[in-house]
Amino acid sequence: MKAITRLAGRGVRKGAFLTSASIVSLFAAGTAYGQDTAAPATALPATPQATTPAEGAAAIDTETAETIVVTGSRIKSPTLTSPSPLQAITSEDIQRTGKLDIQEVLQQNPAFGVPGQSRNTSNYGALSAGTSTINLRSLGANRTLVLIDGRRVVAGVPGTAQVDLSMIPSSFIERVDVLTGGASAVYGSDAVAGVVNFIYKKKFEGVLLNAQTGVSEKGDDNQYSVDLTIGHNFDDNRGNILLYGGWQKQGGVSSASRSRSITDQTSVGAATRSNALTDANLTAAQNLFVARLNKSSVVPASTFNAGSGNYIVDSTGVTRPYNAATDGFDRTPYDQISVPLEKRQFAGRGNYQISDSINVYVEGTYANTKSRGLLEPSPLVPTGSLGLFRQGNGRYNIEQLVANPNNPLQSQVVRNPLVPAGLYNVATDTNGDGFRDVAVSRRLTEFGQRFAIFDRTNLRFVGGLNGNLGSNWDWDVSYNWGQTRVSSQLTGLINQDRAVQALNVIQDVYDVNGNGNTSEAICASAEARAQGCVPWNVYGAGKASPGSIAYLNATSTHDAVQTLEVAAANLSGSLFELPAGKVQIAVGAEYRKESSEETFDPLSIAARNAYVQQTNTSGSFNVKEVYGEIVVPLIHNTPFFDNLTLRGAVRMSDYSTVGTFYAYNGGVEWSPVPDIRFRGVYAKAVRAPNIGELYAAPAVSISSVNDPCQGVTLTSTGTTSSVCRANAGVLANINANGSFLLNQSDLQGVGGLNVSNPNIREEKATTYTLGAVINPISIHALRNVTLTFDYYNIKLDGAIARTSRDYILQQCYQNNDPTFCSLVSRRAIGSGPYSAGSIQQVDSALVNSGGLLTQGLDSTFSYRQGMADWGLGNGAATFSVSYTHLFKQGGTPVTGAAYDTTLGEINTPQDRAAFSLSYDSDAVGVTFNGQYIGASYLDDQYRMLFKLANGSLPDKTYFRVGAAFYLDSQVRFHVKKQFEFYVGVNNLLDTQPPRVITGLPGSVTGTETAAGTYDPIGRRFYSGVRLKF
Repeated sequence: MKAITRLAGRGVRKGAFLTSASIVSLFAAGTAYGQDTAAPATALPATPQATTPAEGAAAIDTETAETIVVTGSRIKSPTLTSPSPLQAITSEDIQRTGKLDIQEVLQQNPAFGVPGQSRNTSNYGALSAGTSTINLRSLGANRTLVLIDGRRVVAGVPGTAQVDLSMIPSSFIERVDVLTGGASAVYGSDAVAGVVNFIYKKKFEGVLLNAQTGVSEKGDDNQYSVDLTIGHNFDDNRGNILLYGGWQKQGGVSSASRSRSITDQTSVGAATRSNALTDANLTAAQNLFVARLNKSSVVPASTFNAGSGNYIVDSTGVTRPYNAATDGFDRTPYDQISVPLEKRQFAGRGNYQISDSINVYVEGTYANTKSRGLLEPSPLVPTGSLGLFRQGNGRYNIEQLVANPNNPLQSQVVRNPLVPAGLYNVATDTNGDGFRDVAVSRRLTEFGQRFAIFDRTNLRFVGGLNGNLGSNWDWDVSYNWGQTRVSSQLTGLINQDRAVQALNVIQDVYDVNGNGNTSEAICASAEARAQGCVPWNVYGAGKASPGSIAYLNATSTHDAVQTLEVAAANLSGSLFELPAGKVQIAVGAEYRKESSEETFDPLSIAARNAYVQQTNTSGSFNVKEVYGEIVVPLIHNTPFFDNLTLRGAVRMSDYSTVGTFYAYNGGVEWSPVPDIRFRGVYAKAVRAPNIGELYAAPAVSISSVNDPCQGVTLTSTGTTSSVCRANAGVLANINANGSFLLNQSDLQGVGGLNVSNPNIREEKATTYTLGAVINPISIHALRNVTLTFDYYNIKLDGAIARTSRDYILQQCYQNNDPTFCSLVSRRAIGSGPYSAGSIQQVDSALVNSGGLLTQGLDSTFSYRQGMADWGLGNGAATFSVSYTHLFKQGGTPVTGAAYDTTLGEINTPQDRAAFSLSYDSDAVGVTFNGQYIGASYLDDQYRMLFKLANGSLPDKTYFRVGAAFYLDSQVRFHVKKQFEFYVGVNNLLDTQPPRVITGLPGSVTGTETAAGTYDPIGRRFYSGVRLKF
């Protein structure tokens, strides 16, 4: 990796490339996936030079030439290194990936797990489409602290601590430091899994213009980017001003554009699995990754539950039994694999040295992102908490007794004239009121495809003063303000209260409209007619009138504001000097306030728009913190103790919500000889609950589940079968079908009440890392080799988590636990697309769970060779590898429950690696980046659902998801020092993602794969230019 630094008195000249133990590169000229890396200066073209290494090179932030600030510490020093694994990605590394979104660059680092949100996983997130978050160590995005220049950033997802990385201008980044392990003692809450610190450009002078365009091999995912950076020093270099402006546009990718997701489908094995103990489950397991067509039973022509059957009115007007094989609705043409985005970003920063000891600085950013998620037309269902009729069996009358308004003694039974005779004839009276009734399910195609339209704006301002007190002490005071505003709409919805009235239709036999027409259809309710009610014809596809569509149409709206304010003061310096060096400390105080407010339209709040329930949420908290940090050099330049340094930090936080708690850490670095450094850190980290976890109002959502009762028969044995048959709806289903049978809607349309918890407590993590850095600088031939090994262990107690619905079902039906069974409700009878006995709702609340655990080993190798050493010109080659192996990964869903391992399961493979091979000279540069994702398996709890007749399980290989390897490449052409042209291919081998079919654990809707882990788009080409002058 190219790493240029300016360190006064350190014997490192401008343009030199550090190749010390701190430098481990992964990407082109390489992304440092390993260790303490010197801050690079931007240079075009790259002119690699191999030089002797600089001792103690560290990932730095150089406000002044003499000091280094290592991410993970607030102590400034010209010689400081980090005891924690610290990874650095430079601006050059970012450019050489060809990726416009910084999240995609970070995701190639094996330390990152599946992001909470990304372009490829948020299409169905109606409140988050197009957001980009990160997830260190697969512990959750809320446990990864994102900073800019060591300062907090306002959340981009309202109510959380999750920063939207799409708001960060990539070309304004000097580098990204990734610190893994608990860092709460230094930075406060949320730094449980680690810290991602974005270092912005500072001392830049000149003009830098970048332009890039790209497209996938299929002709979609079109990408465009233009940005301009201008920097200028003034007043004899006492001041600097830096301005940035950028625009990006990324196109969407349709689900139907890829063969694996061209139609609605389900897993053959998942569909034929039985929860009864049967050897038929072996065949089901063998067919888990075999897909079959599985269209939705909610169709544009409407499905009517009438009498004892389901019927459809076909295109000829004939009423006939519904046929799932031919009448289903294919949702795929409406869905997306990747969300389109358009971003506009502006940033500026300036500083001015008022005197030799005082510097003033300001920084501001503005970012606006517009995105559009696409969903299939909304499904209207008759029952449930989100259904058309919340009570009863979801049926409405198609005839009723109507009194003559001019003669109260005269009345007659009047039919709904819109109802075809065939449907009327099969309908019966199920409510006992003497009138025929039906239940309707309908795909609302007449209201159009649902568009989730987002407009997110992020504002950030930082201002402050810093300076020194003599030669030993540095100080800094700052104010940091940030705000995210989100405005979104979801189209294609309806007003269900109006829909109830628009379905309650009669023939105007008494001419109440006064127009002389006694055969027309009118809304039965006089009050509804007065409010503009128009009869809704749902009896066939395309029958609804424009007037009824206008009357029913409803667009949901969502507005949110998240605000962050931080006032901080820091002081660092040297207390006194020991024989081995100066004892250094840093102390500081911080006040932080966060607030969040989300508001929704009335129909969303009431769950009356044929979507989900979304409720207004508001809350705030403040925290007052003080911290202290110390570094004590004990031994230096002694046999077997070239260096021995101890360090520690402690932070006290007083939250307005959860009270006072402490975080602390201690570390040691020992170098027996200059070539080898051992390091270790023990830390207690803390995360306080965020606003959404504390204050979010209860809301109903839709999810997919695995029903433990599927396949149970009258003769099935075991606890699960007994608990299932105790439900009247399940028993009725079994009696009617021979076994408990379910359809797609039953498994994918499960409602659930999500509840926050104002009584949850903070999470507490115990973390430690032990590692070694080997850089044999005393051996000339190996001086450019770096090896690192770091073992990490993170144990999180009281992890804030929402108990998963599948876990609730497992505990209810496998253990007959009444606490969990009370959270589950089933349908007593079939209604619309839903079967008798199918799960209607599973409620879930946030709790302090039994905890999370991850253990693993990070190892890296890096080698850099200047070609001049071999008499081959002035170029340089770099090869690097980064590898992560997991020993443990998992958690305990609730306190006292059994540990549930996720080790080696899909999205948490046991092995991940990345490599880079790069060559650069004055004229040309070539880079190859590779990423390996090891084989994994479907969730072990899912495997437990496939028990054979003797109680054993099918072989684990049937649940295996194969390994994947991705290769990217870029070629750069340098024309003088001012111009660079480059072309590249991402996913050069067009590696296809493993098929993870809808319904299988890990599948992302619309992609038919685990899109958070694997590339769902395929081979992509790009080209661009860079100009510097």
